[in-house]
Amino acid sequence: MAHSTAFIIGGTGQIGLAVAQRLARDRWQIRLVSRSPAPIPGPWQQVAADREDRAALHEAAAGGADLLLDCVAFDVRHADQLLGLQASVGHIAVISSASVYCDAQGRTLDEASERGFPNYPVPIREDHRTVEPGPQTYSTRKAAIERRLLDTASTKVTVLRPCAIHGPCSKHASEWWFVKRLLDGRKRIPLAYGGRSRFQTTSTKAIAEAVIFALSSSRSQALNVVDADAPTVAEIGRAIMGAMGRHAELLGLPDAPYPPVL
Repeated sequence: MAHSTAFIIGGTGQIGLAVAQRLARDRWQIRLVSRSPAPIPGPWQQVAADREDRAALHEAAAGGADLLLDCVAFDVRHADQLLGLQASVGHIAVISSASVYCDAQGRTLDEASERGFPNYPVPIREDHRTVEPGPQTYSTRKAAIERRLLDTASTKVTVLRPCAIHGPCSKHASEWWFVKRLLDGRKRIPLAYGGRSRFQTTSTKAIAEAVIFALSSSRSQALNVVDADAPTVAEIGRAIMGAMGRHAELLGLPDAPYPPVL
């Protein structure tokens, strides 16, 4: 019996590897496309190619796939690359971001340092207002990818919107700012807004399970992908201290002005 096939662009990063490991459990045949080799071994084929090289990408995708997952799509050009491959693909999935959402004043996380943090409803639904697509910011570029794929693809598309991503094989851990201060022996660590800010996280394991869930759907869709909890920044800090066996006083900074100052 033929096995299902997956083609993962950016497949040796933390998201691609988590999805590859999950698909491998179901005996998928998997090709990981990236510029660098995978940091861990697995039952997959790794193809060296730069996703900016359209010819190399088409060559790597020869033969098609049941699932095409793009973990490194950052502007509308990448959406057009995926559309160029759709004739031989059963399902396109792309990693977007929850940063595409904006509040009633049109604010997103991109402009927080200039306009203040957006005020979102809890929870944020997938039909919540998003920024207008365009080349201006990370969020508008992600929105442009979403719009292009969902509006024009002839094959099924799933857009995944994670928040602060965490998991094994991360190259740029979001927690490094905090970890570095503990390693430096700091006795006090400042946290904006008293550490009360909710920091919605998304594990790579949750993203992998969302991909499996999306495969069973018969329609194109956008899905939020988040962990079940939304810890505060202070709670994340305490969890890190517990895991490292180090302690520091969490110093809450006042709410105003922004950015907070000592």
